[in-house]
Amino acid sequence: MFKNYLTIAVRNLVRHKVHSLINLSGLAIGMACCILIMLYVQYEFSYDRYHENVQQIYRVIGEGKIGDEISQGAQMPGPLAPALLNDFPEIISATRIKNVENVLISYGEKRFYEERAFFADPSIFEVFSFALIKGNPKTALQEPYSIIITEEMAEKHFGDDDPMGEIISYDNKYDFKITGVLQNIPRNSHFRFDFLASLACANDLFGNGYLEDWLNWGIYTYVLLRNDSSPTELSQQFPEFIRKYLGEIWITHFQLQLHLQPLKRIHLYSNLLEEIEPNNDIKYIYLFSAIAFVILLIACINYINLSTARSATRAKEVGMRKVVGANRLQLAKQFLGESIFLSFIALLLAVALVELFLPAFGSLMDRKLVVNYYGNRLLLPGLIGIALFVGIVSGSYPAFFLSAFQPLGMLRKTLKTGLGHSKPRRILVVLQFVISIVLIIATMIIYSQLNYVRTKKLGFNKEQVVVIPIRDNTVRQRYESVKTELLQNSSIPGATAASYLPGGIKWIQSFWWEGIQDDDDNTMAFDCVDHDFIETFEIELAAGRDFSKDFITDAKEAYILNEAAVRKTGWDSPIGKKFSAITRNDEGSVIGVVKDFHFKSLHKKIEPLVLYIKPESFNYLSVKIRPSNISGTLNFIKERWNEFSPNRPFEYFFFDEYFDRLYKAEEKLGKIFGSFSLLAIFIACLGLFGLASFATEQRTKEIGIRKVLGASVSSLVLL
Repeated sequence: MFKNYLTIAVRNLVRHKVHSLINLSGLAIGMACCILIMLYVQYEFSYDRYHENVQQIYRVIGEGKIGDEISQGAQMPGPLAPALLNDFPEIISATRIKNVENVLISYGEKRFYEERAFFADPSIFEVFSFALIKGNPKTALQEPYSIIITEEMAEKHFGDDDPMGEIISYDNKYDFKITGVLQNIPRNSHFRFDFLASLACANDLFGNGYLEDWLNWGIYTYVLLRNDSSPTELSQQFPEFIRKYLGEIWITHFQLQLHLQPLKRIHLYSNLLEEIEPNNDIKYIYLFSAIAFVILLIACINYINLSTARSATRAKEVGMRKVVGANRLQLAKQFLGESIFLSFIALLLAVALVELFLPAFGSLMDRKLVVNYYGNRLLLPGLIGIALFVGIVSGSYPAFFLSAFQPLGMLRKTLKTGLGHSKPRRILVVLQFVISIVLIIATMIIYSQLNYVRTKKLGFNKEQVVVIPIRDNTVRQRYESVKTELLQNSSIPGATAASYLPGGIKWIQSFWWEGIQDDDDNTMAFDCVDHDFIETFEIELAAGRDFSKDFITDAKEAYILNEAAVRKTGWDSPIGKKFSAITRNDEGSVIGVVKDFHFKSLHKKIEPLVLYIKPESFNYLSVKIRPSNISGTLNFIKERWNEFSPNRPFEYFFFDEYFDRLYKAEEKLGKIFGSFSLLAIFIACLGLFGLASFATEQRTKEIGIRKVLGASVSSLVLL
C-alpha cells in the first residue's frame, strides 16, 4: 500500500502541474523564510554560550535613583571586584574590564585608531574561556604595560612575523609589550576586543587612584560563582556590603542596589546605561519568529484551499477505495502522507533558497549567518520538524475532508466543487489577506516613522557639518587657533567645539540655582561648548543673548538654558538669575535661553539642558562647509589639521550621517517588514491565483455559452 500511495502521490503531482507548482512554491518560500529566521534566532541565543562556565558567570550591575528617575547602569567602581572576592566565599573569581574607544595605537610607521581596546585583570582568563595561541594566560597580563593582541591583529600588523615581545605605543605616550596572541573573539559575544592590556597600569593612564576610588564608576565587573551558590541569596547580602564600603547615604539618598546579571541574558535582555556594545532585544526575536510563523501559515492555507477545491478530481478514487474496504482512517493517512511527501520536496527547494539568499539576509540582519549541516546539532532536526509541521498542518483538513466523502454520492458525481461552495475556503483566503495587510500596515507605520525622523524639525541644522574628533590635548588647548586657520577658507562659514554633539548629549550633573529647594531634583543634562556653538548649529534663541568673546566673564560664569530647564527652575524671567554647576567654583548667571531642540534622539522627550564654556572638555570640532566643493574643502581641513596634529591620523564624519545612525534599528526593522510583507503577499496571491484558475476551469461551459451569445474576450476577462 505504501508503494501504491507513493505512486498515486507522484502521479497527482505530475498530472496537475500548475496546482503542484503553486503548492511547492508557496511552501518552499514559507519554509525558507522560517529557516532563515530560525538561523537568526539560534544565533542570537548563542551569544556568550561558548564560555565553559557560562552558567556560573554573572555581571554586577547597579540600580539607583538619579533625580526623579530610577536608572540601571553596567559600570561599577574600580575597588568593587576585589571587595566582592574578599567578602563573599561564594565567588570563586572576579575580574574587571575597561574599554577605551578610539585609542591611537602605533607600531613602527603604522598609526591607527583602535575602537576595541580593553584593559582587564589577569583573572579574566579564570572567568571567561578565551584561548591564547601564544603566551601563558596566568602571566600574560600580570605585569603592567603588557598587552595581548588577537590573531587578526597579529596578522594585520605583523604578517608572518612573530609579534611576541614586540613593543607597540599607546596614545604616543606609553609603550606596551606584547605578551600573548589570542584566538579571535567569536562574533556572538556581548563584547569583543582586538587589544587586551593589563589593568595594572590603569592608575598611570587614567589618573592616580583610579582603581581604588569608590566614586569612579567606569569599570565592568564580572564574577564566577561556585556551582552550589545561589545568586539570589548572594544579592540579598549586597545592601550590607554597600553600607560597609559606600555608606548609608548611597542606600537612603540614591537607593543604590547591586544585582547579579547572568552572562547568558546580557545580549537579549539587557539595555542598561553604558553597555559595552549595543545589545539586541528579545522583543525583536519574538516579532521575527511571529513573522516566520504567519508566512508559513499563509503557505499552509494555500495547500488547504487548493486541495479541498480540487477534491472533486479525487472523488472517484476515494469512492473506489471505500467500496473495496478502505476505512476513513486509512484514507486520512494516505492524504496526510501525500501532504508530508510534498512538504519534504518543498523542504529541498527551501534549503536551496536559503543557500541562495542567506548572504543577503545576513547582511540585512547585520549578522554573519552560516548553514552548518553537520556541526549544528539542532539544524537537521529543526528542518525535519518544519517539514513535518507544515505537512501535518497543511494536510490535516484536506485529509479528513476528503476521507469523509460518501461513496454513493461520489460515484454519482453529485459532489459540488468550486470556490463558491466552500465557506471555510473563503474564510481562509480572507485570513491570508488579513495577515498580509497587517504586515503592509506595519511596514507603512515604520516607514512613516522613519519619514517623520527625516523631516522633523530638530531645532538645529544638521546639514553640511563635518565633525572631527579631538583626541589630541595639543589640539584641544589650541582649538581657537585651529578654528582661525579653518575659517580662512571661504567655503567654511563657521566652526565650533563641544564636548558632545546634538543627538548624543546623554550625561547629567548637579546644578544650583537661585530659589532651589532642598527637595528639588537638581540634575540636568549639559554640554560644554564654545562661543560659536549656537550660531554654527543655527539654534534659535528664545531670550537673552549668545555667548560672546566681548564678555570675558562668559568663559567662567555664563550659562545658557533651554526652555525645559527654565520650566524646571520655575523662573518667569530667567535672564540674570544666579546659576552654577556644582563642579565649577565660580558662581555664574543665566545670560540666555534657547528654544527647545532635540539634543537626544527622537525616542526621548526634550529634557532640561544647560550649555556652558569649558574648553578642557571639548571632544569634537564641528565645521560648517558649503556644498559647492566638498572634496576640496575636506582636503583643506585635512592639511590644516595635520599641521596641528601631525602624529595622529586625520579622521572625520558627516554630522547628518551620525545623527541618522540613531535610527538604524528602525531602518533595519522597516527593511525586514517590507521584505517579508512582499513575500507574504506573493504567497497569498499564488494561492488566490490557483483558486481563480480552478474556478475558471469549472466554468468552461458557461464561458462557451457566453461567447456564443456574443460576449467579448474583454468582458469575460473583466468577469
